[in-house]
Amino acid sequence: MKKRIKTALILLGIGVAVNIALAIVKMYVGLSSNSLMIMLDAMNSFFDIITTAVAVFAFVALIVPRSEKAPHGYGRSEYLASFVVAVVSVVMGGLFFIRSLNRMAMPEPVWFGAESCALIAVAIPVKLAIAISYKLFNKKLRSKAIEAISIDSFLDAAITTASLISFVVSSRVNYAVDAIFGIVTSIVVILFAIKAVVDSVKSVVRGDDGDIRQDVETALNEVAGIKRIVSVDVHDYGYGEKDVSAFVEFEDGASALDVASLSREVEDKYTERVRPDFVVNIRLIPSCESAPAQETSSGAEDGNRSEGDIQTESGSQAESKNLPEVSIQTEAPHGEVASREEIEYSLQSENQE
Repeated sequence: MKKRIKTALILLGIGVAVNIALAIVKMYVGLSSNSLMIMLDAMNSFFDIITTAVAVFAFVALIVPRSEKAPHGYGRSEYLASFVVAVVSVVMGGLFFIRSLNRMAMPEPVWFGAESCALIAVAIPVKLAIAISYKLFNKKLRSKAIEAISIDSFLDAAITTASLISFVVSSRVNYAVDAIFGIVTSIVVILFAIKAVVDSVKSVVRGDDGDIRQDVETALNEVAGIKRIVSVDVHDYGYGEKDVSAFVEFEDGASALDVASLSREVEDKYTERVRPDFVVNIRLIPSCESAPAQETSSGAEDGNRSEGDIQTESGSQAESKNLPEVSIQTEAPHGEVASREEIEYSLQSENQE
C-alpha cells in the first residue's frame, strides 16, 4: 500500500510540474495573440494544477493512521478527489461557453505568429504523454482520482488541438472563428464532465466494489460444503479496504470448525483472483432462510412425529442458527493474519465455554 501511495504521489507531482509549465506557456501565447481559445486553454491548465493538488492531498490522507473515528482509514478520499476533478471540469466548460458567447457578440482580431503556433503545437504531445502515463500507471494503482485526472488530461489534449486549429484558421478568416470553436469545445467538455460527476457521485455514495462480489461468489461456488449462496454484501472503504459478508447455507451437520475450514478455503480461492496488497475481510455467516420452505413441504408429516422428536429437531436447528460468525482477513504483506490453528483453537475455546 505504501508503495502505491509513493508511486501515485510521484506521478501526480510530475503532473503538477508539467501543468504549471503548460499553463504559463499557453497564457503567454494567448495574451500575445489575443486568441480566446488559447487563453481559455491556459485557464484550464491552471485549474488542472488545482485538481491534481486535490488528488495529492487525497493520497496523503491515506498515510494518516487509523483511529477510533476512522477505523477503516481514509481510503474513500480518492473518490472525493475524483468528484472534485469532475465538478471543476463542469465549471470550466461553463466558463468556456460564456466567454465564447461574449466573443461571438463582440469579435476581436487575433494576431497569428509562427512562434506562438509552434509553442501550442508542442504542448499537444506533452499533454498526451501525461494522459497516457496516468492511464498506464492507473492499471496498477486503480485509483478513481487518477482515472478522473487521466480522462481530464485527454480532454485537455483535445482542447489544445482545437485551440491550435482555431488559431490557424482565425489568421485566414475574418470572423469570430475562435468563438465558434469555443462554443463547440465547451459543450463537449460539459457533456463529458457531467458523466464524470455522475460516476464519481456513485463512487462516493455507494462505493466501488468492482468485481469483488462476482469473485467472492465464484470462490464460494468452487468450495464443497456450501449448498447455496443467499447473498453477498460488499462494504467499500477505499482502495484495498473491502468488507465482505457472505450469507450461505452450509451442508447438513456443519460444525463451527467446518465453518472455519470452509472460510479459509474461500479465502484461498478468492486471493487467487485479487492482488495481494488488498485488505479484504470475508465473513461466512450461516443462513437459515430455507427453514420455512422445508417446514411447509413437510407440514403433513408433523402430526405423525412425537413431541420429543420435534423438540430434538428444534434444538439442533437452534444450535445451527447459533453457529459463530467467522471472520477471515486477507491482508497486505505488512499486516498480521491469524493462522488457521489460532482460529480453530479460538473456536474450540468458545465451544468449551
